[in-house]
Amino acid sequence: MLLSREARQGGRRRTVRSWRRSRPFWGGLFIVAAGAELLCIPLALDALPVAIRFGAVGVSYLIALIMIMAGVLVWLQPAQRVFLGLVVVVLSMASFVYSNLGGFLVGMILGLLGGMLAVAWTPDSRPDNRFDRVSVRGTFVAVRRLGERGRAAIAARRRAAIHTSPVHARRKHAS
Repeated sequence: MLLSREARQGGRRRTVRSWRRSRPFWGGLFIVAAGAELLCIPLALDALPVAIRFGAVGVSYLIALIMIMAGVLVWLQPAQRVFLGLVVVVLSMASFVYSNLGGFLVGMILGLLGGMLAVAWTPDSRPDNRFDRVSVRGTFVAVRRLGERGRAAIAARRRAAIHTSPVHARRKHAS
């Protein structure tokens, strides 16, 4: 069966959306953007010969490459997101010293934001009946069920109190 072009694109869109939601996508994107920005500034200044001769300039390239690799790894291995996010936050702070004020603050801020998003991300394994998914109808149903349970509990207590009262016991012995 041949699918229409819109159906194929819709299927691809759902696939990409489910992949994106199953990992810290935005954190990884900000991390890769920060690394690319930190890498592009020295390349635009033609600092490669200087980077080969002096170690401090080479460190800025190293920071940028590690940040790009960490961003890709955040996508590919979401279980390592906390460690990689913390590494990126530390590297972003180090880029302030080693890489032109953190790529003129843009790369540093992108790296900090991406690292924090990667650390804060949690997998979406919530069931549908969680309290953060509240609807008006669901609230009314829950209140009605709670009321029914409360009335049933009160009725059960009344029955238990009647059966255990001394007056009820005398009536049973008298008959």
